[in-house]
Amino acid sequence: MITLDESLLDKNLKAGAIDEFITARRELIAGVLAGQYGMGDALGWFSVAENAGAAVLDNISDLAAKVREEAGVFVLAGVGGSNRAAQSVIEGLGYNLAEKPRIVYMGNTLSARAMQDALDSLEGKSIYANIIAKNFATLEPGIAFRLIRTQMRKVYGDSFAGRITVTGSFGGGQLAETAEERGFNFLEFPAAAGGRFSAFTAVGLFPMAVMGADIRRFVAGAAACEKRLKADPSGGIAARYAVIRYLLRRKGFTVENLAYFEPRLRMLGHWWLQLHGETEGKNGDAVLPVLTCFSEDLHAIGQYIQEGGRFLFASFLNFFDKTGMAVPPSGFDDGFSFLDGRSCDSLNPAVSKAAAEAYYQAGIPVLRFNAGGIDEETLGEFMYLQMMSAYFSAALLGVEPFDQNGVEQYKRNLQAELRGV
Repeated sequence: MITLDESLLDKNLKAGAIDEFITARRELIAGVLAGQYGMGDALGWFSVAENAGAAVLDNISDLAAKVREEAGVFVLAGVGGSNRAAQSVIEGLGYNLAEKPRIVYMGNTLSARAMQDALDSLEGKSIYANIIAKNFATLEPGIAFRLIRTQMRKVYGDSFAGRITVTGSFGGGQLAETAEERGFNFLEFPAAAGGRFSAFTAVGLFPMAVMGADIRRFVAGAAACEKRLKADPSGGIAARYAVIRYLLRRKGFTVENLAYFEPRLRMLGHWWLQLHGETEGKNGDAVLPVLTCFSEDLHAIGQYIQEGGRFLFASFLNFFDKTGMAVPPSGFDDGFSFLDGRSCDSLNPAVSKAAAEAYYQAGIPVLRFNAGGIDEETLGEFMYLQMMSAYFSAALLGVEPFDQNGVEQYKRNLQAELRGV
């Protein structure tokens, strides 16, 4: 079970401040726990079982097993919330390293070179694809789908349609209608779950399953977290994390640096960036989320974090891989003989502890999310915890959690630019 270590906050938040704030906001917290804040038709993620019940998981697993058996390469085409949850779990568990199928990501860039490189990597492979778009007017996955269809039609002729699964919405011009007309497999992108809240729907679950993740364990981790949070009138660590971020913002700490120590968690960090940035960043008063990988970035931006502007606080993601590998003897004096035989599994935790202590000594607030390892249940728990915390944060800030008008403005500008308007 994930825990939140608040012990390195005492230089910046007085003892009892978090509990006092939660007590004073008990009605707001109760409303969030009951799903009574924000657009009610966007709470399809709030109950994990709503879109990840047994029948849904069985259907996804059956379709994924067929794809997994026959695919040499699996193309996942989506942008933002449509692919980040799946990519987070696939990379976090190391399934992107699997020999079969190999995964190729498309639909998340309009770089001509990146798109060409992706297509080139499909040559000579048995291709299956999953196209994800809640609104099929989104350009990036739309262009990717056209490129993928063209490539697959050349290889498979008219039978290519059976190798494509589209995950989308119902309505004119949307992917459900397209699937019916063209013979693609169809999975629903629930109308009540926005992209960044779609991890526990077919949007996230199908690609995870294709790549070998145990989606039932992933969902179980989230469901257990949901049960704990909703049983706690104070909102548990989801509310505490939101409150801490809110209070630190009012102390002048406007930037939160999430540091992860396992490179496999890179996309989980990017998923976290989108979730909090897009949910909360609407009224000029939200914390800016940023991301670093330690220990690499300790040797890059670490100096600034340590002694630069005092507007940053840190959250550490203490989820560590374990291999059993040990540091071998050197055979000559290289200056590191004190590490001979030491477990390599102890090195990253040591980096985390050393960096946290340095920050604390410098007066930087530090939060630490701790877990026993990296597996499906832990990732499911973390994602649900963060969704609930972002929901709490939006309520504290008084913003609508489930829209993203700034992003929609970019999309309108892009359409106008390409149409020559």
